[in-house]
Amino acid sequence: MEGSKLVYIIGGVPGVGKTSMSGKLASDLGIDIVLSGDYLREFLRPYDAGGSIAVSVYDAWKAYGSMSRESIIRGYLDQAGYLSEGIRRIIRRSRRDGERVILETLYFTPEMWHEDSGNSAAIAYLYVEGEKMHRDKLISRTRYTHLNESGERLAAHLFEYRTIMDYSLETCSRLSIPAIETSDYEAAYEKLRRVMEIG
Repeated sequence: MEGSKLVYIIGGVPGVGKTSMSGKLASDLGIDIVLSGDYLREFLRPYDAGGSIAVSVYDAWKAYGSMSRESIIRGYLDQAGYLSEGIRRIIRRSRRDGERVILETLYFTPEMWHEDSGNSAAIAYLYVEGEKMHRDKLISRTRYTHLNESGERLAAHLFEYRTIMDYSLETCSRLSIPAIETSDYEAAYEKLRRVMEIG
């Protein structure tokens, strides 16, 4: 069964299943275009050499002094600000051309584009409840999607990622965006597919 939306936005920090679920959803729904927020960010980096988007998101807090929940979120929102207009343009382009697109991204700040998405986008946020499970998923993802990426490097920054995740979950709750816990991959994917098909 094909989904009824044009744009499917799947948010979440690393290790929650965004990439693998986006690929599976694209195959199941017959969608040809899958965009990664990581690649969109990489495209922008040459135009902001030395700026806030030049560093990894887990280091973006350093522009605000010592590490705290507030500085982690401020650094994250700085980087997300670069992508928010691009996300809005993707939605508008998809609506204009009638092309169906999946966007999977860490930079999931619904308050920046939620109203602009209109009825064209189906949106969901993926998360992992338990910290140990999240760490294990980060380390094991090299077997599935990120073949040359060190899961250990990202797991070393689990506190920063989970701070971002908690902030995003609060935002989802405020805006009634569906949040799906992914410890059980198959059950989570079925929930995601239902959310995306219903939109």
